[in-house]
Amino acid sequence: MCERKLALVTQPLDSAMGILSPTAPKQPARSLVRHDRVPSTIPVAYPRLPTTDKIIPYLNQIDQNRWYTNQGPMCNALQDRLGQFWGVGCDRVALVANATTGITLALQAHNIPFGKLCLMPSWTFTASAAAAISANLQPYFVDVDPYTWIPNPEQIEHLAKADEVGAILIVAPFGAPLDLSRWDDVAERTGRPVIIDAAAAFDTLRQDGPMRPGRSTLVVSLHATKIFGIGEGGAVITHAPAMAEHIRTLARFGFSGSRASLYPSVNAKISEYTAAVGLAGLDCWNTTRAQWLRITALYRKILSPDLMLPPDFGHNWVSATLTVIGHDNTQQTAEYLARHDIQTVSWWGEAVMFSQLMQLARALPSPLRKTTPTVPSACLSG
Repeated sequence: MCERKLALVTQPLDSAMGILSPTAPKQPARSLVRHDRVPSTIPVAYPRLPTTDKIIPYLNQIDQNRWYTNQGPMCNALQDRLGQFWGVGCDRVALVANATTGITLALQAHNIPFGKLCLMPSWTFTASAAAAISANLQPYFVDVDPYTWIPNPEQIEHLAKADEVGAILIVAPFGAPLDLSRWDDVAERTGRPVIIDAAAAFDTLRQDGPMRPGRSTLVVSLHATKIFGIGEGGAVITHAPAMAEHIRTLARFGFSGSRASLYPSVNAKISEYTAAVGLAGLDCWNTTRAQWLRITALYRKILSPDLMLPPDFGHNWVSATLTVIGHDNTQQTAEYLARHDIQTVSWWGEAVMFSQLMQLARALPSPLRKTTPTVPSACLSG
């Protein structure tokens, strides 16, 4: 455990976004229990998707089209607009049911032999490891640098030399920008595909943003808790149109121009209704992003000088979580905030290193493990 502790709290926004700002009045925390039994607190998250009036024009189009799923006009339109937003072209984006499935399909698309190791950071959300397991790979957890929050590229390159390694999964923590060119180089030198779990990096990847897509496949979450949500969904950004189409094929039972299932595959399509929410969200994205930036600037102003935010956060990129870096014990911080009716969450818990998934991980062969460079221990939240 590194000396610095991270207090990870979903960033509250103003009422226009459906999440509370620091100065907004308190609202009852959402719960499945009766509202009259819920204490008045500031919730961790209070997401709000595009309102009904913004979605209705697209619903009317669906009624006219009578096409409700199976990559219909709404789905194709959303793929096109996301491709333009990220500056990669409409033919390099594949929409999927969720980002976890997107990572699984991205790994499967590289035809990695069953049972190979997938190198990944120990400090990540559990979905990263779950996706690798679903792709018939075994997670191998690597410590992260406490200052960059990602594994050391040189260490990953060294580990990837083992024949047992089939893929590399790197996480952009909470949407923070990565130098993707370095990971493209690692993939080229090792011959191992690199998949970027960019779940929270919707804004970071924008056309004029700080993280430009390269040769490695990226997966973005469109979950309701993200800065751009459609309820449930994900998008895979690929380096080539053929790879995007292959992932779409894997997401529709392996069908490609016929009713023959060509590959081991799943049903991971999104419906036209889900795509309609995404299109409505893109219509008002500039306003939405401006509100995120405004509230982030407010936090920058009121936070203690002893606390730090990630570099350029709120200037060149923004995500749905406000990651505060300090020296105090996060448990004490959470307890203090709770006494003041402010909810917090240790967003990644104790990381996958301490989850049941750790039991499914496998170690590298002893000779390679003994030559692995030493790096700082994983930085854990909570």
